[in-house]
Amino acid sequence: MKFTSYIHQAYPYGHDRFKKELLLVCCLALASFLFSYLFEPFVMNEAEHKIKSIYILLLHATLPIPIALGYLYLLNKTVNDPSKWTIGKEFLHLAILLFLIGLCDFLIRDLIYTNPDNWSLRYFYEEIRNTFLVGTLLLLIILPLNLERLLHKHLAPLKQVPHPPTNSNKNQTVYLTTPIEAEHFTLHLESFLFAKVEGNYLEIFFYNENRLEKLLKRMTLKEFEEQLKAFPFVFKVHRSHIVNLQAIESISGNAQGYALRIKHFSEGSIPVSRSTIEAFNQVYFKGDS
Repeated sequence: MKFTSYIHQAYPYGHDRFKKELLLVCCLALASFLFSYLFEPFVMNEAEHKIKSIYILLLHATLPIPIALGYLYLLNKTVNDPSKWTIGKEFLHLAILLFLIGLCDFLIRDLIYTNPDNWSLRYFYEEIRNTFLVGTLLLLIILPLNLERLLHKHLAPLKQVPHPPTNSNKNQTVYLTTPIEAEHFTLHLESFLFAKVEGNYLEIFFYNENRLEKLLKRMTLKEFEEQLKAFPFVFKVHRSHIVNLQAIESISGNAQGYALRIKHFSEGSIPVSRSTIEAFNQVYFKGDS
């Protein structure tokens, strides 16, 4: 059960930033080449080589670059909600990526070696094994350590006594406009809980007369935010969520940042993105609103 709980922990999804991923993959390729060249961890029979050993090391070090970028490109197409990414999913996809790299290393053996057994199960196993041996550092050391670092970083501010904004929106209302005139509406700030993007619509949740209600409006989150700039307690915590800070019931920390529980809303938590945490701390914990 501890293992199940561990792999379901939230983990930041960072594979949607191409330049950062490209730099990381190139650095790993360089590190892999230098490690193999300097320490020679794998036995090489130079009598079977069709090309020089150094070119073989370069090929094995650089081949993962297009494989990794191609796989991560396809992965980005399938991940609709990065806030639901977990350490288990990160392990799984990196393991799949290592397997694909090992498979490609096996498929190019005929270009490198004259060995008549290039297509044997033995060499298939060896290529997969060697790839995972190199990737073990990433999977079993770097990821867990990074998870612990992020947890410590995001839990630390929660240890202080929170000073949430005082309820200063009694009977305040705002008339909001939408691109469609017939959908203009009045928002009662005292009952407003949060708003989130849902496709081409904005879902606006509020608690009124002892029940949770929802408005569906054809407007963007930016349009909604711009019209509420005068009220600091209405805060954009994520690219798809705006919350009423005075409606926060509790805050928990994870590797992605914070997760907010909203009063009267029991269907899940709302993420605070890593890029927003510092501003959120300023407003919520220091009561600047």
